[in-house]
Amino acid sequence: MGGIGSNKIAHNPVKYNLHHGLPAIGTWISLCSPASAESMARVGWDWLVIDVQHSPVGFDTMVNSFRAAQLGGAVPMARVPWNDIVWMQRILDAGALGLVIPMVNSAEDAEKAVANTKYGGSGIRSFTSGRISSYADTSDYGGDYTDWANDNIAVIPMIETVQAVKNAEAILSVEGVDGCFIGPRDLAISMGVKPHETGPGSEHEAMMMSVLEAGKKVGTAVGKHCDDADEVNERIAQGFQFLALASDAGMMIKMATSQFKAVRRP
Repeated sequence: MGGIGSNKIAHNPVKYNLHHGLPAIGTWISLCSPASAESMARVGWDWLVIDVQHSPVGFDTMVNSFRAAQLGGAVPMARVPWNDIVWMQRILDAGALGLVIPMVNSAEDAEKAVANTKYGGSGIRSFTSGRISSYADTSDYGGDYTDWANDNIAVIPMIETVQAVKNAEAILSVEGVDGCFIGPRDLAISMGVKPHETGPGSEHEAMMMSVLEAGKKVGTAVGKHCDDADEVNERIAQGFQFLALASDAGMMIKMATSQFKAVRRP
C-alpha cells in the first residue's frame, strides 16, 4: 500500500485497481488478532478485511487490526455487520479505507450503502477527521479531508441472495459503488442448494457468472470469496477483480491439519 506508516496516502490502491481493470487480492481476518493482521499483511496482500460481521472481534481489537494491516502494507478494510450508518460511520472513523457491506439486495440498498460512507452532498456521514486523516495526502484536494475520503473509501456491496443476483446490474450501476463481492455460501442458501450442488455447470455457478457479466456491462468490478489460489487464478482469468483467498483462520486450520496428519507416531 503506497504511503503507510508515517507517510501520506495519496490514493487508495484497492480503488485504483478496481477502477482500472486490475485484480485486488486479499484475505479475511477472523481470528480477532492484530498480530494475525500484521503477519498476514506482510505476506503481500493488497487488502485485509477485518470480519466484524461474523467474528467476535471487539472494537478496540478491530482498530488495532487496522493499524497492524496498515503497518504491514495492506489496505485496512472491514466487513460491517449490516448496512447501518452507526456501524459504518464508526468503523470508517476507526481507520477502514473500505467497507464490505452484507445483504445488499437492490439499487436502493446500494444507494443507502454509498450514502452511509460519504460526507456532504454525496451522503449522510457525520464529520470527524478520524484516525486515518493524519495519513491522508490531501494536497490534490485543497487540504480537504472530506473530499479525499469521499474519493478514497472503497464501497463494496455483497451480492449473496437470488434477489441481489437479479438486481445485480442495477446495484452495480449505482454511483459510488466501486465493486461487488459475491458470497457463494449465502447465495447457495438463498437458492436452497447444498455445497455439493455448486461448482462448474451448476445453476449456482451460472448465477455468479451472470453477476460478472452485469459488472462487465456497466463497467463495475465484481469479486468473490475463493477457497484456494487455483480458484483465484481461475477467477482472475474470467475477469473477477476483488478476490478473497480463504481467511487467516482457514489457512491456519488447513496447515495445522495437514502437518498433524503427517506426523508419524511410534
